[in-house]
Amino acid sequence: MRRHAHWSALGTFPSSGRRRLAWAAVALLAVAAVAALETASGQEATTAETAATQPTTTTTPTTAPALEPPEKKYGLWVLVPPITAILLAILLRQVIPALSVAVLVAAFMMMAVKTPERLNVVEYTIGAVRLAVEGYLIGALIDSDHAMVILFTLIIGGMVGIIEANGGTRAVVQKMARWACNARRGQLTTWFAGLLVFFDDYANCMIIGPTMRPVFDKLRISRAKLAYIVDSTAAPVASIMIGTWLATEISMIDEGLKSVREAGAPAFLTGVSAFEAFWYSIPYRFYAILALVMVVLVALLQRDFGPMRSAERRALEAAGTNAAEMPTLKAPRGRWWFAAVPVAVMVVAAIALLLATGWHEGLSAYAAAVEEGLIIETSVWSVTLAKTIQILGEANAYTSILYAAILAFVVALTITLATRALKVKDVMEGALNGMTRIFPALVVLVLAWALSYASGKDELRLGFVAQKYLAGVLAPQWLPFFVFLAAAVVSFATGTSWGTMTILCPLAVTLGAGLAATVPEPQQLDLFYATVGSVLVGAVFGDHCSPISDTTVLSSLASECSLEDHVWTQMPYALTVAGVSILCGDILCRQFDQPAWVGLLVGTGALVLIVLIVGRKPTRAAEPAPNTTN
Repeated sequence: MRRHAHWSALGTFPSSGRRRLAWAAVALLAVAAVAALETASGQEATTAETAATQPTTTTTPTTAPALEPPEKKYGLWVLVPPITAILLAILLRQVIPALSVAVLVAAFMMMAVKTPERLNVVEYTIGAVRLAVEGYLIGALIDSDHAMVILFTLIIGGMVGIIEANGGTRAVVQKMARWACNARRGQLTTWFAGLLVFFDDYANCMIIGPTMRPVFDKLRISRAKLAYIVDSTAAPVASIMIGTWLATEISMIDEGLKSVREAGAPAFLTGVSAFEAFWYSIPYRFYAILALVMVVLVALLQRDFGPMRSAERRALEAAGTNAAEMPTLKAPRGRWWFAAVPVAVMVVAAIALLLATGWHEGLSAYAAAVEEGLIIETSVWSVTLAKTIQILGEANAYTSILYAAILAFVVALTITLATRALKVKDVMEGALNGMTRIFPALVVLVLAWALSYASGKDELRLGFVAQKYLAGVLAPQWLPFFVFLAAAVVSFATGTSWGTMTILCPLAVTLGAGLAATVPEPQQLDLFYATVGSVLVGAVFGDHCSPISDTTVLSSLASECSLEDHVWTQMPYALTVAGVSILCGDILCRQFDQPAWVGLLVGTGALVLIVLIVGRKPTRAAEPAPNTTN
């Protein structure tokens, strides 16, 4: 589940367990409050004199300067808010309450730093709540970049809703399904269709599953295999393409970079933007890329292992595995270009606007780099590539994506109305349905911004503390591995990739910047981008295979495969890909200082060997002899 934990997850949790977890959350908050109160009450008279010139937080909760640096007062205890968010997200399987409690914990801790005089418990609590709401939440919402993220995320969701409602996306998949005439082609067609519906993982599941299900039944391929392919091309594809995921990923990277710059950015990050870090981290997202490779290998080699092989054998002997029945979603008979044109417009417009907004600054940066000898002009190709990199690095990503999304939305709306595919009422209903699916993600995003704001340079200064205390403890080359592992565990336990990214990404970016500064200069950017890629793709792991993930549930429902069968048959493949990604990507590339393509190449080779050695072709049922009697 990319946006929020499955809402019914607590329904399966024992009531006594929920009560214990609720008391645990209260205890965490109480400990932070008591510690803060004791710190505030123990301040000396000299600090009280200073209070005459400092506004108290109970009257002005927005962010007054700290009287004493938080890192001096709390040390590593400034990590309590993000750790609280992680633990509660795992225990409660709900990200929104976890982030809310974490923001409150941060506010309670900062009250002891901001308030010079002694306050009673009621005044202290009121001040902390006001600081959390008026200082952190409101502060996150009034940021102009954050407002643009919210706006273009909703607009992209509306565009996706329109092209789903007018039948365009379904028509694209149906057009491709005609090529699927055997088992190999059927699986490859589904994989390729998943790549085409790259802009949203929900749309991927709900369109490709019902469309390809009759094809798989006809070809006698198990619905468990269909659910696996649909799930493997949902989150892994959406996380590395331009679509509904882009805003969250770039925003979380940007929050981490802000913390790094506030604490004093190392020289190698000069001029590195969140957008640039996003794109350069894609080759290091080994799990997402190798998960797509695994689907192709299984389809081409026609070999399976584990429970999937049994499911394939049953499908060959029967007519498929019918489990959770779900009627095929009905939509108007659209044309393929109803979807292709708006998506193409969005991609092309985004690229054009990125080049336009970064053109002058990028060329100036390129000229300066050439003059300083940082770039050597050897060929037309290298010059063009270097200029493009500099231009994109200086581009305004938020503005570019915003106007590209608006243009794509208008094009989708115009096509739908001009061709009379839908009435105005139905078009707006489709757009609002698409936006509604995005709303829970925006709630998580705003809370994550608030927590990041509370951890910034004017508040808990988490970035400074993390670099100061943790940089000398953890070997830099092992950071991507541990970051991937932490993100994978949190995302699998919570079932949310977006929640995991919002909790861990800013901290991972901060640690990556601090540790990368300690390695030789040629390895610094590689290590940083590898860390960014690891936290983002580790979050995808849980979205891909957690049984409480929305996309896992939707994949099983859309394919009419029971959730238990889907999780059980997919898990060996997901764990295999995760293990190969860690060994050939995070460990091999970092320990031996190899580029990302080496890890991907070695990882692909390892997957080929595993499928050939462990996998077996399912035994086909004997064809019935033709009836020769008259």
